[in-house]
Amino acid sequence: MANYREHIAEVSAALADPTRREIMDFVAGSDEPLSVREVARHFGLHDNAARAHLDRLARGGLLSVVRSRGKRGGRPAHLYRASDAEWELSMPPRQYRLLAEIMVKVVSGEGSDVKRRAEEEAFSRGREEALRTGSPLARLAPGCGQTALLEAWEEEMRRRGARVRFADKGSGVLEVTFTSCPFGGISGDEGGLVCEVHRRLEEGFLSTAGKHGLKRGESRCAFLLDPGVSS
Repeated sequence: MANYREHIAEVSAALADPTRREIMDFVAGSDEPLSVREVARHFGLHDNAARAHLDRLARGGLLSVVRSRGKRGGRPAHLYRASDAEWELSMPPRQYRLLAEIMVKVVSGEGSDVKRRAEEEAFSRGREEALRTGSPLARLAPGCGQTALLEAWEEEMRRRGARVRFADKGSGVLEVTFTSCPFGGISGDEGGLVCEVHRRLEEGFLSTAGKHGLKRGESRCAFLLDPGVSS
């Protein structure tokens, strides 16, 4: 689920009902996938009510549906088990896992230029993520104008749940300021390695819309999209 807000909404709705939370715990604690009837009997519910709860948990990504055909054939039964998907929810959203994956890839490589390799890996991951999730930036036509680019960039930030502020600095220069750092307190000193990883990560996203480069702004967590700067 690429859209952070949709993710929050789905999980919140799935766990809003106390009975659903108990059903989630029951299914997660089972060694085998469970049927609607098994869940219904355990909680004293009608099959349809149990199915509605289970399907809501599945839509929230908390349960997975397994189809199993019985020995006598017929339509396969729908069984439910805890999802293997890993979800990370934080308010505001953080990207610690992504940063850790970038750093692991970097330190496991050859050579001693950690900073350069970290920046290259961040750019690559940003581009891959934009393409994988169907970013609005990746859907832009080549040579689109600045207005279209800004709208797609803003939409991408909303999809990711990023807290940002955009400003037109004149002469075609746009500034984006992250009012909440996606890497939180782990970013350390301003202008350090983590800040450069963040800059290159954003450049990776922008690269799907053309050769757009970013440079550091005057304030912390601020980047400038300058027409004269290429990635």
